[in-house]
Amino acid sequence: MTDIIIKYTKKRLYINLILALFWTTLGAFVLWESNTIRWHNFGYILAGALYFAQFLYDIFWQYLIISNGYIQKNGFFRKKIPLKDITVIKKNADGYTLKTETEKLNIHTNLIDKISLMELNTFLSTIEISEKEYYELKL
Repeated sequence: MTDIIIKYTKKRLYINLILALFWTTLGAFVLWESNTIRWHNFGYILAGALYFAQFLYDIFWQYLIISNGYIQKNGFFRKKIPLKDITVIKKNADGYTLKTETEKLNIHTNLIDKISLMELNTFLSTIEISEKEYYELKL
């Protein structure tokens, strides 16, 4: 199985880059114009650095990686579930919810590039859902 990389929209990436440039420029301007150096003025530069770090992280790791029988959602806390354990694929208004017996993975389709979204839809339609759900009859 080849790796499938589901990418972020370019709009999200560029917004993070623009915010990084804005906060860094504002921080540099405040430091340049102020007569005294105050610790809170460095907060602008810190905010710009964090937005730039988020931009670089999103560029290199993207939103989802499907490989080696796992689907992995990248973010501050990565979430990885095996494809063979998926019991439910539910399509919501804002994306998909993949459930296993113990875990749940939400995929927000508004964050996904259009071409990658078509790949994801194709891939999710080919997944064979394991029949591990048992129903108990209560009398």
